[in-house]
Amino acid sequence: MMFYFWIILIVSVASLVKGITGFGFALISLPPLLIWYSPKELIPVLILCNLFASLVIVLQKKDKKLVNKQFQSLIVYGAFFTVVGVLALKYISEDILITIMSIFFILLSVVSLIGIKYSIKLSDLSYKLAGMFLGFLTGSISISGPPLALFLNSANVDNQEFREIFSWFSIVTSLVALVGYAFLGLLTTTTFKMVLIFLPILYLGSFVGKRLNHRIPPLLFKNISLCITLLSSLFLLLK
Repeated sequence: MMFYFWIILIVSVASLVKGITGFGFALISLPPLLIWYSPKELIPVLILCNLFASLVIVLQKKDKKLVNKQFQSLIVYGAFFTVVGVLALKYISEDILITIMSIFFILLSVVSLIGIKYSIKLSDLSYKLAGMFLGFLTGSISISGPPLALFLNSANVDNQEFREIFSWFSIVTSLVALVGYAFLGLLTTTTFKMVLIFLPILYLGSFVGKRLNHRIPPLLFKNISLCITLLSSLFLLLK
C-alpha cells in the first residue's frame, strides 16, 4: 500500500506544478519514480502523461488568445529541429552537452533570482532561433524545460501565456518523441496501463493548477519558474 501511496503523491505534486506553470511534470516526477521503475519503461509513460496534461491545459477556456505569431513560429521551428536533434544524437556526446547546458542554465537562473537585470532584444528571428535551439535540445538530450522557461521570462509573458506556450510546445515535441519511441518498440501495453491509472490525477492537477495560476502574483510566478529551472538544472548536472 505504501508503494501506491508514494506513486500517487509524486504524480499528484508533479501534476499540480504542471497545471500551475505548464511545465515541470517530468522534471519533478522522474527522479523519485526511478526508485521503482527503469528509465526505459518510465520515460514513455511520462511523455504520454505530459502530453495528456498539456492537452487538458490548451483545451481549457481562455479569455484571450495566448500564443501569438512569434511563439507559433517558435513552436513550429522547435518541432522541426526536434527531428534534427534526434538525427544528430549519434554524433554528439550527450553527457558533455548536458553538463555545458546545465551550467549555463544555472548561471542564468541565479542571475535572474538575485535581481541582476539583463536585457535581450527579441526580434522575429530570435523566436525562430530559440525554437531551433530548443527543438535540437529536445531531440538530442530530451531537455527543453529550463531553457524555454528562461526564454519566456526574458520575453516577459504573463502567467497564462507562460502556461499556454509551454503546453503547446510540450504537445508538439511529445508527439515527435512518441513517434520515435513507437519505432523503437518502447510503447507497450504496460505503458498505456500506467498512463490510464495516472489520467484522473493529471486531470485534477491541471484543473486545480489553472485556478491557482490566476491567483499567483506575476513576480512570485516568475520566481517559482526560475526555482524549478535552477533545481532541475542542478539535478541534470549532478545525476
